[in-house]
Amino acid sequence: MPLPTSSNVATPLAFGYQAQISDGVTDILMRLAVAPGRELSITTAPLSAQQINTAQTPEEFRAEFGQSYARSDFSGGAGLDYAHQRNPGPNDFRRFYDSKGIDVFSNADDKASAYSISLLHETESITERASTNVNQNIVGHDDTLWVSQGHDVFYSTDQGVTWITTDPYSTGSSFNVTGMVFEGHLLYVSLNDGTDSIVRKLDTDNIAGGWSDYMGLHAAHVYTNLFYVKNYLFAIATNGKLLNLDGTTSPPLIIDLPSGSLWTSVIDGGSVILASSDDGYIYSIKDDQSTGLVLAGQTLIEGESIVDMTESNSIVFFSTSQTSNQNGKIGRVYQGTVASDGVVYTIQNRQLLKQFGDETTTVDKSPTAFFNTRDEIYFGVIESATETDLYCIYLPTLGYARNIYFTGTSGKVNSIAVSRDRLFFIIDQVGLIKEKDTFVADGYIILSAADFFTAQPKQWVGGRIYTSTVTSGAEVLAEFSTSLDSLENPNDPLYSTLTKVELEGVGDEKPLVNVINRWLIPKIIIRADNNQTTSPQVFSYSYRAFPEPEDVIVRIPVNVSDRIERPGKRPKVIPGIGHKLFQAIKALEGKSVVLTLFKPEETVRGIVENVTLPVTEITKLGSTTVFCSLTVRGQRQNLGTSEVSSLSTLGVGQLGIYQMGV
Repeated sequence: MPLPTSSNVATPLAFGYQAQISDGVTDILMRLAVAPGRELSITTAPLSAQQINTAQTPEEFRAEFGQSYARSDFSGGAGLDYAHQRNPGPNDFRRFYDSKGIDVFSNADDKASAYSISLLHETESITERASTNVNQNIVGHDDTLWVSQGHDVFYSTDQGVTWITTDPYSTGSSFNVTGMVFEGHLLYVSLNDGTDSIVRKLDTDNIAGGWSDYMGLHAAHVYTNLFYVKNYLFAIATNGKLLNLDGTTSPPLIIDLPSGSLWTSVIDGGSVILASSDDGYIYSIKDDQSTGLVLAGQTLIEGESIVDMTESNSIVFFSTSQTSNQNGKIGRVYQGTVASDGVVYTIQNRQLLKQFGDETTTVDKSPTAFFNTRDEIYFGVIESATETDLYCIYLPTLGYARNIYFTGTSGKVNSIAVSRDRLFFIIDQVGLIKEKDTFVADGYIILSAADFFTAQPKQWVGGRIYTSTVTSGAEVLAEFSTSLDSLENPNDPLYSTLTKVELEGVGDEKPLVNVINRWLIPKIIIRADNNQTTSPQVFSYSYRAFPEPEDVIVRIPVNVSDRIERPGKRPKVIPGIGHKLFQAIKALEGKSVVLTLFKPEETVRGIVENVTLPVTEITKLGSTTVFCSLTVRGQRQNLGTSEVSSLSTLGVGQLGIYQMGV
């Protein structure tokens, strides 16, 4: 007798067949052997077990089931778009996407207290030092600020409250200060009148002693900046010459650039002196004891102009610019190291840290004015026509983030200084900007998009945030979005509020209702009190999710006895038919199939995971049943079934299990 199939059984339900399985070539009709202890079950695949990432901090460990996206440290910096990646970097568990007005680095190395983020300080223009002059610079020394504007140099010992004027070159009123640099307590300045240059010096430990010549007039050379590196005083000139100022009026020429090219920076690169030019070259200069300063290599950054450089802990940081399609400047910041074969020194292991702008950029977004502290490197970037930002690179993690900013107008940052832990910077043709004691009114941090490295939809069920005590008028908002576009738009209306903290966030989970999506993009907003004198602190946040069930597991007991039950007729025994049926089903193990149940109505496309060996069961009444268990894992199909009304509820409806979830 052939096996029952849809081709030889016209009405399966009428003949007692309750299921059908097909591999696309043939199909098999099956009778079920449902009874107490061998039920039919349809369950969703088990949800993911609780996962703990031991690379994260203890604050992120949760007792709840599901998957937790949590962060209690943001010192890895900005720029991470997706939180979960196949090969995460060592700092990815401390990174985020973007921020503004948020201090993410100040508490990173404070071992005495818990890490937290808070608001950054406001900035203001110092009216007395506001100027449209293009020759403006600032340097700091022993908490004293020195500012050049036009012909004069000003200094302040009280963080810019009061200023004292000094005249470095009283006999040359047409000469403007173009460069300032310290060598210990000696302050050197370069001045030019558009044709000739002179270098003057001041002992800042004896200001009353006044200025004196370091180098007399150097005719037909226009110095644009000074650099003090490895006990050498360098000047760069508009004619492309790099000069070693030795105190004479005929200083030695180190390198002469091709016509039309200009020097941009000279720094201590560790093993060599590095000098950059706007034609994309970084030159390595070696201090040879026998021959003096000699060229020892060069590195070309193709298609980009070098804007500025600095070095820290054997890492060289440099910024570049590239003209956009809209005649703006695309800015980039790179890091690399100085490598040598013993003779030639070049920049190797170049990595892009951050790009500012794109081909649509209409302003100059070149990063300028690198300034080093013990743990940070600061630089300036024009954000828009009405805003200039300082960025910070945090050296322990090499992460970057937006720092303090100035609004109302914008311009290139010429130089940066620190006095008593407060930042000061010069904006070209604007003047001196000061970091205030008060905080910005509000700030935000946008976290990386979370999907637990799977495209599967998730049921986001709740979130929590821990904060310090929030003073009156201040608040902390925990928001979220399910749109990736929200990463680029902090004002996206798709952001929804999870919770508002106005007293203290103790970390109670706030529920999320009907939030089902692959992605979740959290955002934290911090607002200062009414006087902007205090800022709430945020210690950590977390969001919890369960994967949306997709797969189902169907387990059915299949009758593989030789006894054939026939509705309305006496049972018939066909020797060997049960074994033949079992072998046919067993042959499908591991194959792709479509399993159709006639009641409950269910069609599942998937694979046969397992077919157990036949079991012979003798009931108390003495009847014999031979059955095997068939397991199929797959996805539900929106396919209807026929003849359902003709199937009795015996066994399937009354003894079956239809379960959603675990």
